[in-house]
Amino acid sequence: MARQCQFDHHQVLEQAMQLFWKQGYEATSVADLVTQLQINRFSLYNSFGDKQQLYHLSLQHYLDQHSLPRLKPLFQPNADLSTLTDFINQMAADPDNACLGCYIQAALLERRHLDPHVKELADQLFAAVREGFEHCLLQAQQQGQIAAGRHIAELSAWLLLQIQGIRVLLRAGQHDTLASAVKQIVTFLTRP
Repeated sequence: MARQCQFDHHQVLEQAMQLFWKQGYEATSVADLVTQLQINRFSLYNSFGDKQQLYHLSLQHYLDQHSLPRLKPLFQPNADLSTLTDFINQMAADPDNACLGCYIQAALLERRHLDPHVKELADQLFAAVREGFEHCLLQAQQQGQIAAGRHIAELSAWLLLQIQGIRVLLRAGQHDTLASAVKQIVTFLTRP
């Protein structure tokens, strides 16, 4: 009779995500994973495959459990400029992961050219962020919160760039610079 796994897959993916996020893919060994996850190598390989497969699963876990749920307010029917401003301010004040920035962003910087799956996940995230921004901006434009002549798709792309910059500044601990920059983002959005 086969032995049952005695661990919570969700919890293990969360712990693996935190370790890869903190150390990076290359600096994280299988021994590090075994120690951090408190499961033996056999269980690790049997349940999650090799190190790269676990890395991919942890990135998908981050996308599904952390990134995409955070975007939900942007897609609400009444989402507008206020919703967008709240989202940007929450990004800039992310106390839970401030020193780590964005896991997918970190993965892109480390593995983009070595691992096409990293780019695929990043593309999914960036498309969802832009779509959420476009929804809010279109609603804001219809309500007269931003000028009618503003190009929504271009403004959404610009905001995606700003959000990625926010994540970098968070990781660098540049909180004073970040506070000033966020004020300017909001000012730019509402200019005629």
